[in-house]
Amino acid sequence: MAELLPIYFSIIAFFCALGAMALAIFHIYRHLLNYTEPTYQRYIVRIIFMVPVYALMSFLSLIFPESSIYFNSIREVYEAWVIYNFLSLCLAWVGGPGAVVLSLSGRAMKPSWCLMTCCFPPIPLDGRFIRRCKQGCLQFVILKPFLVAVTLILYAKGKYKDGNFSPKQSYLYLTIIYTISYTMALYALALFYVACKDLLQPFNPVPKFIIIKSVVFLTYWQFWFFLLQNLDL
Repeated sequence: MAELLPIYFSIIAFFCALGAMALAIFHIYRHLLNYTEPTYQRYIVRIIFMVPVYALMSFLSLIFPESSIYFNSIREVYEAWVIYNFLSLCLAWVGGPGAVVLSLSGRAMKPSWCLMTCCFPPIPLDGRFIRRCKQGCLQFVILKPFLVAVTLILYAKGKYKDGNFSPKQSYLYLTIIYTISYTMALYALALFYVACKDLLQPFNPVPKFIIIKSVVFLTYWQFWFFLLQNLDL
């Protein structure tokens, strides 16, 4: 059975989670109260709702560590949904896929070391490019629930344990698949941003994306911090 944390950890976590949820819900309420741009706001509301989901699931995982895999599964599925909604929001900002294709007509993305396209010819910024970017994000949205389902099945059979990289455990292989899929989704977002940088400049999406992903990364590193704390070195 998982070791219980000191009560003051739970109290601090409760107020932090409650504060995050209250701020996010108030923000969502304000958007719904002034729902004048539904094309954009529906995506914004979905993205903001990530905060209550993460806060609640993380708090429940802390209080009920033996059931944390189920709470984490809900959180991770919603994370995948947020990635796709962020791309959809960016597309909405620039007028939709059709408007993007017209705006970028005749242009191409030059080979770049930073984008790992240095060995490829210039990439035409056409409808096919936009479709590939959407597919790059959507594959993660589709694959993540499947991985979660597989994880829960293997966990029930005793073949899955968080942080166990043994070849006999499934955690190693699921982590590799997850990392590849996640990297593809982020790479698709990066390509889309570089291609539409001029069109997206008025909306300044980079800080927004960094804030969204900071929730994910901080949660990820928090998991590893507690995992390392519990290792017998």
